[in-house]
Amino acid sequence: KLNSYLAQMEDRKCEIVKLQECEKALYANFQASLGENNEFAHFLTKVLKKKVKCMEKKEVGREADEEDENEEENDEEPNLGTDEENSGSEDEVFDDSVCPKNCNEALFQNTIQLRQKRLDIEKALTEEKKAAANLRKKYNALAKKAKVVETSLDTADRELKTFQWEKQQRLNELYVVVPLKLHQVEYLVNGEMPSDFSQALVFTNQSLEYLQKRIVDLHNEKRMQREIYKKAQEQHKQLLQDKKEMEIKIRQLEEKCNHLMMKKFGRLVDFEAVQAHSVNIRMEELEVQIMEKEYVHSQELKEWEERILDLQQQLMKLTKENTSKLQQLNQFCHEKQQLETKLASL
Repeated sequence: KLNSYLAQMEDRKCEIVKLQECEKALYANFQASLGENNEFAHFLTKVLKKKVKCMEKKEVGREADEEDENEEENDEEPNLGTDEENSGSEDEVFDDSVCPKNCNEALFQNTIQLRQKRLDIEKALTEEKKAAANLRKKYNALAKKAKVVETSLDTADRELKTFQWEKQQRLNELYVVVPLKLHQVEYLVNGEMPSDFSQALVFTNQSLEYLQKRIVDLHNEKRMQREIYKKAQEQHKQLLQDKKEMEIKIRQLEEKCNHLMMKKFGRLVDFEAVQAHSVNIRMEELEVQIMEKEYVHSQELKEWEERILDLQQQLMKLTKENTSKLQQLNQFCHEKQQLETKLASL
């Protein structure tokens, strides 16, 4: 159920993102319809962003419709006052029901339609957000319950393990009668069989054989580990000696390099810094060659893709022709069978 809630929440998130994209696209469409230097841009923007309460109209008759229209006008008046307060002190009354003079009627009607779409998108967005919030609450509540159940299950599991351990301990304390023969008893004290066997240990012949074999295996493993350790010590000594020789050789090469630099340049030069700041001509040439090869290969790949597409189309055509011929052959066979049946009946 948690996974179901998660899937529903992801779907709601996707829907919210889609609605937000639609809202952005709507505003972009509005800005594109305004164009540049439109003198009614401020008025049309206010018309687009105006908040209008959606009223559900009941079709009871013309009188009821007129009453609903009057109620809508009364509801819009406070919004108009709010818009006028937000826009600053203006002398003219903001009225979005009438297109102002010298304003494009089509642009005005388009703005009204975009406003209606914006209101629908905002309503749908609000509903999706509410649904997502409800799903989040249900998911959190269910997750808390699942956590409590998991904690209870862990506690019950621990109690069960403790009970099993205590039960095993109690079972181990029980005395068990083991019938033995004299030749099976190897517990002797001073060459005699004691009267108290409380310190004796009873186990099978297989366990005894396994322990004896294990002793031999451990001796062999110990001998092998000693040999490996000796070889590792010898290798370590050899590596240390090689390291000292390499350090001496490196010092000699550094001294020789410094002497050659002083002889040629008169001072020590950091070739790594020089190489980092210099341009590697060979590398540049190789990069150019790589770019040329990539272009040639891309062209060849494009040609092969076109050729493959043509061959696929030819294959589809031949397949269709083959299918039609198979259908004709099937029809001919059917007709032949019918004719043979008629001839047999004659």
